[in-house]
Parts: sequence; structure tokens; C-alpha cells
Amino acid sequence: MDDKRDIEQVYDNFDRRFKLKKKVNLVISIIIFLVGIVPMYLVFAVKEGIYALRFLTVNGTLFTMLGALVFVFINLFEIITGKEMTRIWMYFLRLSCAVSESVIMIVVFIGFLLGDPSALDEWDEMVTHGLMPILTIVSFVSNDSPIGKVPPRKRINGTWFITVYGVVVISLIAGGVISMDMIPYPFLNPNVLPPVLIIGAVLLIYLIAFSVATLLYRLNRKLSWLWFR
Repeated sequence: MDDKRDIEQVYDNFDRRFKLKKKVNLVISIIIFLVGIVPMYLVFAVKEGIYALRFLTVNGTLFTMLGALVFVFINLFEIITGKEMTRIWMYFLRLSCAVSESVIMIVVFIGFLLGDPSALDEWDEMVTHGLMPILTIVSFVSNDSPIGKVPPRKRINGTWFITVYGVVVISLIAGGVISMDMIPYPFLNPNVLPPVLIIGAVLLIYLIAFSVATLLYRLNRKLSWLWFR
């Protein structure tokens, strides 16, 4: 009888922790979506208009907001039904959001170290370059359920947003769709850097993205089960 009671207590404790984990993630996802609304409004309606889409920060923020909205509904379903909905595509969607936000924060930090604090001048930039990346990283490493071991070739799935953005922007620059005065970053501008250094900068950013995907994947595996210890 005591064994049965102990087993029931274990299941009750597991269920309580499971729902707490999903509620925390639900709150973080809602915050991520909400804090991005005003900065995106300011960027499109006040500052840059449609041309804002040339920036990684803008595209990354929109992508992360969309991902957060998807996971709001997923978390609600999980809380109501008590069932885990982890799927490979959802895992890599959240990982890709976390990687894109991490790269945004790292690039801004590198620029800051090189003496360019312009990306942190205004509060909306602090939100998109600092707060949203931190929230997205915390959400992934602490809340998303692991999908087992992910070999290096599959971790590339966590970098696909950065890859797509890079391919599109470079293609637009090469095709003359984006004029020289509208190139979003100096390291993509052939008037500032020679082609070899541009290629090197792009490869470096992709290496950073892949390294971040690996780090976040490993942190996720280690930290996600702390809820159930």
C-alpha cells in the first residue's frame, strides 16, 4: 500500500513539475512576443519603413516573435492535455530562434567592443539586441524538451535562419537590388572590405552560429531535466 502511495506521489510530483515547466515557458513566450511589438512598429512605421527588412535584427526579431506565438499555442495544449508535444521540427524551430537571437547579440557585442555603440543607443534597440535574445536563449535551454543526441550534421538545422538571411541579403547586394548606401553591415560592403575579407566575415558568422547551436543543444540536454530532479 505504501509502495502504491509512493508511486502515486512520484507521478503527482512529475505532473506538477511538468505543468510548471510549461507554464514558465508559456509566460516567457508571451513576453517575447509582446516586447517585440513596439520596437518592430517603430522600425517599420517611424525609422526605416519596408527597407528595415535588410537588417538581421529585424528579420530575426520577426522570426522569433512568430516562433514564440507558435509555442504559446503549443504550451497551452500541453498544459491542458498534460501531453508533451516535442517534435523534431519544433525543436529545431526554437533552436533556430535561439541561434539567430544569439548571433544578433554577439554581432552587436563585437561592434560595441570595436567602438560602435550605435546598436544600443535607444531602448527599442536594447530590447531587440539584448532582452529578446536573453529571453529566447533562456526559453530554449531551460524549457524545451531534448530530442536525444543531435549529431553535428543535424545541428546545422539550428542555423538555417542565419543561412537563409545571408544568402538572400548577399544575393540582393550582388544583384544590385540593395544599393551600396543601403548595405546593412560594413563587413558586407565591397567598398569597405575586399571580397576575401567579406567571405571570411560571412564564414566567421556562420561558424559562430554553428558553435552557438552546439552549445545551446548541449545546455538544453543538461538543464531541461533539472525540473524533475
